[in-house]
Order: sequence, then structure tokens, then C-alpha cells
Amino acid sequence: MNSRKLIAVLVAGACGAPLFASAQDASPITIYGRLYPQFTTVSTSGATPTTGARNTLSGAPAAVEIIRHNEVQASNSRLGFRGKENLGGGLEAFFQLESTIPVDAGGGTFGTRDSFVGFRGGFGSVKLGNMDTVYKNYGDTLSFLGVSSGNFVSNSNLLSKQGFGTSSSGSFHLRRANSIVYDSPDLSGFEFSAGYSPDENKTATRNADVISIGGRFGGKKSPYFIAIAYEIHKDLFGGSNNVPTALSNSANQGAHAKDKAVRFTGNYTVGSTTFEANFATIKYNETGGATGRFQSYKHNAFNVAIEHNMGPWQIAAAFNSASAGSCSLVGGAVCTTDGLSGKQLSIGTRYNFSKRFSIFGMYSRINNDFAARYNNMASGSPSSGADISHLALGMQHAF
Repeated sequence: MNSRKLIAVLVAGACGAPLFASAQDASPITIYGRLYPQFTTVSTSGATPTTGARNTLSGAPAAVEIIRHNEVQASNSRLGFRGKENLGGGLEAFFQLESTIPVDAGGGTFGTRDSFVGFRGGFGSVKLGNMDTVYKNYGDTLSFLGVSSGNFVSNSNLLSKQGFGTSSSGSFHLRRANSIVYDSPDLSGFEFSAGYSPDENKTATRNADVISIGGRFGGKKSPYFIAIAYEIHKDLFGGSNNVPTALSNSANQGAHAKDKAVRFTGNYTVGSTTFEANFATIKYNETGGATGRFQSYKHNAFNVAIEHNMGPWQIAAAFNSASAGSCSLVGGAVCTTDGLSGKQLSIGTRYNFSKRFSIFGMYSRINNDFAARYNNMASGSPSSGADISHLALGMQHAF
């Protein structure tokens, strides 16, 4: 290939146009991406003093505030490659390779986002790779101005987690490595999916795998959709890894965990306005623990969100709320969850100069009750009871 053809191919790829590996290969590879760096101001206030109230699961308050400071964040800026090949007989092979691009700091690792190889036909599709769970894909689908994934405005900060501790083992809004996912064909508007992520480090006493399933009706060309998703975490110990060490079962090889979450989602578009609501119940349950150790925690969370288009302008707002819940310890000792509730309000606007480039502004505040530690910061973790405020201005360019 001469230099002129090489340049043409590279330019076509950078613009998202089909890219051909050779003259004999009729299967296009599309290069795509989204970059959205933002200038952010963040701070906390109202952390519970060390002499303040506490409950069983949150431990002693640290009373540390994060002073107001500025950050340049890139959220989940990405670069990806997609391709497919017609195999004949109604069959098709496809792939996606997507990576985080930290345009704020440089670096990054290849294939960190949804990356897989798949095969589809009239039976549906099967994918193998590193992918978001079905639970994550089926709920909380109204992206906040197109930048909510991994951002401080993400509803999952309250909707899919517990309000105590800092370990991500308690999260039901994650991408899982070593996954297999089946997606059904469209069955008169209904679709269902099932995913499994095995524990490649399984031992004689621990098997930390994940099962995620869901179904939905509507969507695509329909103005509405409804969905339900269910996920099970085995031996991830989302409870024990987030409570004080004196209550944890993590080191006890005779203990086991089965954490579960179910979420209902409804989305409706009328004219230029889209509404969405989510309701989730999350339960962390452990067996085989010693007397006085963690046994269970259960709570509910919900959110409502709206996005409205006015010509080149978009406005968005979302409200999230998580209850304090209830808990139990092995042997029936008293377990309290007072102060574990949290609320989050996010508002923002975006101006689209073109289909590819826009600027946006967003504000979000999490109000943690005196023992809660819901967290939406890119780095760092709040003390119990600390409320978190974010204000950001940013740019987004898609290709």
C-alpha cells in the first residue's frame, strides 16, 4: 500500500468510516470513540465528628473533610474498534475492542472497556470477553447528557451499592472479566439476556462467580421500555469487605456469601422529553460466620430522571435515594443501620455545536446521613456523614 492510500485509510478510520484491511476483505472495521474531559471543583462538608453517633456496620467516624479543590477528569473517555463478518446462512461473527483513554493524564490499558468476540443468528447471540453485566445494561439506561458512565452524576452511585465501607465488592454496576453473555433475538418486542462470569481462582472453599439475567419489553423504535434485572454474587463478600474487621467473615474459609440484587426500570419518551425511573432491592447475605459476625444487610434504592431537548440545548436532572435498610449478626446480636440513608441530586445542561462536538455544565450533591459513605468522587473517599458537592464544565467530542 502506497503512502497516499495509507493516509486515506487512516483518515477514514479516524472519522468513523469503514476501514478495510485489504482489497479482498469485504468486512469493515469501524473506529469510534468519545472524549469528554471536564474541569471539576469538588469538596465535602458535614462529616460526622469522632464523638458523633454511629451504627453497627459503619464503624467509628473519622471526621475528615476533603477541602475544596480542582480536578481535570476524563470520566470514561474511550477508543474502540468494531467489526463483523457475514458467514452466510443467516450467521454473522462480530467483535468489539474498547479501551479507556485518560486524556486528562495520559496512559491507559488496552481492552479495559467492553471487549468481546461474538457469534449471532436466528438463535440470538453469544459473546465472550470483558463486558458489562446484564444487570448493568438493563437498568439506569438514561445517560445523563451522555457523560454519566463513571461520572459523578452517575445514578449507580446510590442505586447499585451499599452505604457503608469503600470496597467495590458490594457494587452491582460493574463490568466483569472472563464473561459469557447470551442475548436473545427480538421476540415481538421482548428480549432477554443471561451472563456468567466464573471464578478463575476457585478454591476448595471459595467460588466467587457472578450470574446476571434480565428481560425487557419495548425500546429501540418504541417510545417506552420496561425491564427487570437480577444478579447474584457468590463469595464476593460485599457485606464483610465493607464492615469493620471485627465483624467480617472474609478470612473465615468456612463462611460463604450470596449477595443479590433485583432492579425494575421504566423509560418513556414523549416528544423531546424522556423520563426514567428505577427501583432496586439489594441484599448481602452470609452463612457460616462466627457468633457476632456479619450475617445480612438489605436496603432499597430508587431514582427518577428526566432529559429534555430544545434544539441544540439539552437539560437533565436526576434524583436518587437509598434507604438505611436493616441488618443482622450471627447469633442474633443487636444490629443497627441508623444513619445509613443517602440522597443525590444532579442537574446539568449541554449545548450541541454539531452531532460530534458539545460543551456541558453539571452540578451534583450527595447528602449522606450521619453514618453513610456514598461516594461519587474520582479519587478519595468521604468520611461517614460527609456531603459531597461537584461542579464541572467540560467538552465532549465523538468520532
